[in-house]
Amino acid sequence: MNKAYWYENWFDSKYYHILYKNRDTSEANQFIKNLINKLNLEKNDRILDVACGKGRHSIFLNSLGFQVTGIDLSSESINFCKKFENDCLSFHKFDMRNCFKEDYFKLCLNIFTSIGYFNDEKDNFSVIKSMADSIKKNYHIVIDFFNVQNVIKNLVSNEKKQIDDVIFLIKRYVEDNKIIKEIRIIDNDLEFSYYEKVSLLELDYFKNVFDKLGIELVGLFGNYSFDEYQKNSDRLILFGKKL
Repeated sequence: MNKAYWYENWFDSKYYHILYKNRDTSEANQFIKNLINKLNLEKNDRILDVACGKGRHSIFLNSLGFQVTGIDLSSESINFCKKFENDCLSFHKFDMRNCFKEDYFKLCLNIFTSIGYFNDEKDNFSVIKSMADSIKKNYHIVIDFFNVQNVIKNLVSNEKKQIDDVIFLIKRYVEDNKIIKEIRIIDNDLEFSYYEKVSLLELDYFKNVFDKLGIELVGLFGNYSFDEYQKNSDRLILFGKKL
């Protein structure tokens, strides 16, 4: 039986992990190293990785000496992550719209466009509020989102991928201020359909939410090397400091 929301179905599907299994780990690790340097983090600082997926950022951060907690709604992802746990690394199935632990962490991360999934704008707001609530005063939240203008400009309407023996037929379009990705999957004689739906959240949206939550925007970057954000940048990476 299908679950109620697209992200519950898709993120718990084995095909999600097949489609995205070749993400650039070296780029992700370099991003984390750059982030640590930017924020002057110290060993054993507590970090919360929101929507951690299969935990690649959490695991790497922990290997660098940080106390890391990863949360995600996907049972499949959290079950995978559990085998990497240790005294300073834990993973929990948890809804990111809720605060995991109040005023506890020195850094809260939401990486690789892991926000904007909800139809109700109150839910998207709740994600950022829960992040702000989870960190101590004078510490940071970091949100890494796609740059809306760049995504729309370079949108590939139709794409076919074959990974191992699985064929993915992907259709992308903009509707109701969201990027919709329809994913048809052919696996031998079986066919499945999923979709992704992410709100087109632009810089002004995040600035407005930060203002409401008492978060100061202290850094704005356009890629994982932390070059200055431009309108045509690949990413929209925001550093917010809790006042």
